[in-house]
Amino acid sequence: MLNNAVGGINPAAVEWMHRMYGGRGKVVWLPTFESDKHVKTLVSKDAKGIEVAPGGKVTPQMEEILKIIARENLVLATGHVHPYEVIAVTRRARELGVKNIVVTHGFTNIPGLSMEEAKQAVSMGALIEICFLQFMVGPNAPMEWMRHWTVTDAKTVAEAIKQLGAKSLIISSDLGQNGNMIHPDGLEAAIAQMKRVGISDADIDLMMRKNPARVLGLSEL
Repeated sequence: MLNNAVGGINPAAVEWMHRMYGGRGKVVWLPTFESDKHVKTLVSKDAKGIEVAPGGKVTPQMEEILKIIARENLVLATGHVHPYEVIAVTRRARELGVKNIVVTHGFTNIPGLSMEEAKQAVSMGALIEICFLQFMVGPNAPMEWMRHWTVTDAKTVAEAIKQLGAKSLIISSDLGQNGNMIHPDGLEAAIAQMKRVGISDADIDLMMRKNPARVLGLSEL
């Protein structure tokens, strides 16, 4: 994740990451908790965070990182940046030859893509991620830090399938926090909730197994 701990939008950090033994360094996340969108949404409207495409144009450092991602066939995940930055980075990434782009939990309030913006990203080859963690957030969430996030749940998934197609979606867990369920339990719960709203086994298989395997360059699991 290109937060301040690794120097922010730092091409050198990406160069070292992809050299990780065994090809384990595969995914480049744009800034999360220190992005401009994140701090303006959850800290203060006057706060200033890391930007990757101010005014809708990628920075020179972001451009260099996209070239590395294309060269090494890495995965670009858009992190917590502004919706207009998601669109700008996705567009430039495709122009530079990046093959695998995931819009990080696109429909919750960070980044807060509209369906039209999601369609635009998908038209440029991106996949939209929906995380089970966001099924559990909102004002009634069990932990305080989860209450300022907007719920995106199984009904959101069903609507996204109608609008975008399951071929353009990834369902992940985004779990691992102290006090929350472990990843396998979360994924099992996500499947149960999606089935409850009528999502087919074939679409679930595509969103949870085939699409992630394709993005990571894995043979079909």
